[in-house]
Amino acid sequence: MIKLPYGISNFETLAKDDFYFVDRTDYIEQLEQFGSRYLFFLRPRRFGKSLFISMLEHYYGVQHKSQFEQIFGQYYIGQQSTKLVNQFLILKFDFSQIDTATFESTYQGFLNNVKQGVLSFIGSYAQYFNEQSEEEIGNAKTPEGTLQTLLRIFNLKRKDQKIYLLIDEYDHFANEILSFRFNDFIKMVGQNGFVRKFYEAIKVGTHSGAIDRLFVTGVSPITLDSLTSGFNIATNVSIYEEFNAMMGFKEEEVKDILKGIEVPNHQLDGTLDLMRNWYNGYLFSKRGIEKVYNSDMVLYFGLEYGRNQEIPEELLDINIASDYSKIRKLFKIKNQEEKHLVYLEELLLTGTLQSELIRLFELERGFDRADFISLLYYMGILTIAGSELKELIFRMPNYVIKELYYEYFYHIILERSQIEIHGVDLTAKVKDLGFRNNIQPLVEFTQSVLTELSNRDKMNFDEKYIKAIFTSIFFTVGVYNIHNEFEVKKSTTEKGYVDLLLVERPPLKLDYQFAIEIKYLKKAEANRAEEVKQEAVQQLKNYLQHDDYLKGLEELKAYVVLFVGNEGRFEEVLL
Repeated sequence: MIKLPYGISNFETLAKDDFYFVDRTDYIEQLEQFGSRYLFFLRPRRFGKSLFISMLEHYYGVQHKSQFEQIFGQYYIGQQSTKLVNQFLILKFDFSQIDTATFESTYQGFLNNVKQGVLSFIGSYAQYFNEQSEEEIGNAKTPEGTLQTLLRIFNLKRKDQKIYLLIDEYDHFANEILSFRFNDFIKMVGQNGFVRKFYEAIKVGTHSGAIDRLFVTGVSPITLDSLTSGFNIATNVSIYEEFNAMMGFKEEEVKDILKGIEVPNHQLDGTLDLMRNWYNGYLFSKRGIEKVYNSDMVLYFGLEYGRNQEIPEELLDINIASDYSKIRKLFKIKNQEEKHLVYLEELLLTGTLQSELIRLFELERGFDRADFISLLYYMGILTIAGSELKELIFRMPNYVIKELYYEYFYHIILERSQIEIHGVDLTAKVKDLGFRNNIQPLVEFTQSVLTELSNRDKMNFDEKYIKAIFTSIFFTVGVYNIHNEFEVKKSTTEKGYVDLLLVERPPLKLDYQFAIEIKYLKKAEANRAEEVKQEAVQQLKNYLQHDDYLKGLEELKAYVVLFVGNEGRFEEVLL
């Protein structure tokens, strides 16, 4: 069985200890041939950025020259090395671990990380420094001062040696602050901010020739855009077609991993289908062709499966959940949560959002619809689904993200209904449905939510909103695979859509699966209730009679759920 490198971000460890690696070393060649030497590359959290930085460090660092064959010999770049292999001194900064509780703690954390990177550089290349220079660097009081002192001393002794500067998670701390302390964010990256001054020092280092190349990873361009006037030398290659799959896994690669963890052949297609729904779906260029999987999610699944050769009960890595749980903070940027929640409802009710992709954020002028939607894309909680003229069509990439969106929506609905979230046992209601074929508790709960919602919340209310409430319940409990608008045959020639299809999710076992059709009428239309319900019953019967997939689902139960105003009614559909 292959050894999966879950949580490993040191490339030397991965290569020497025979961990499985999806070879991305060919991108070293592509990046080197790219027109710009100063590159920014953005991807959502936990997409393999730190490992990629480590790969560049070991490939270009002069101190790793003697180990080149041992580290890279088995990979593409080991057979096709470039002229710059092991030609640089590596200066590396990692800004992922900074205490952002206050402005002061953030500044101190940034300063400490800069000093740590500089001292590590001195330790690796001691021949360029002496005790006095190390002391001089240690006495520098600011991040930019620390870097300036290092480069000044290095320039005096470097001869022909040059620096490859690597920065990992350049914006991690700033993104956290952006969500809840916007003024502090502007103070840090603004004209006299310490972050801007640090990047101005980098720019000066490129002008002097000391810093020859630069590769920076992060999540969002917001911080980069805020630095533009002081740091305008870098090219952001994140949405270029040729780099769409530079991080993440392609489907064939995921299939190879499943074979490597010994998923039986007869279970391979089903397991891949499960993973496709949960982890795939990311497209980072509108000209891109192949969607990619989140690599961390795939490795988590593989590690869990390998322990006892069965699909894990929890398909969402708790570390991913922790990262993306910050979604609510994004909605509060610039104290505009209510405005941004309109976009959430549009996404859940229609499945897509349409907007231009903002490449240059100008936060001081405002933060409009396109800004917010673009930020969700950069964070990995929307992805590209298509384009229309200059606008892109965005959607939720997979079940992991849908679960987070719908859980957030569920919390918002309860808040608006003034229902205490801890007083609701959703699991018990879903168990009533899944084990006893009893849908009444869910209908009654939804009825209570609707009764408490204000008239303002129910403006433009329709059946899509009811469906969103039901869907949020099932995603929050997380025991079914949930399909909205599932396409089925309604006759030999026509197709239709089941509003909500709940399918068993291995290894979890419930007694029943469900096809649910949801209808809504305003109270004034109550006289049409029986007619609408019976039309829906007949519609579901047609689906159940003609669609081969539905006919193949064991213990499939079907319901029509109709709400007239706040009142919920339901009828089981029997063949």
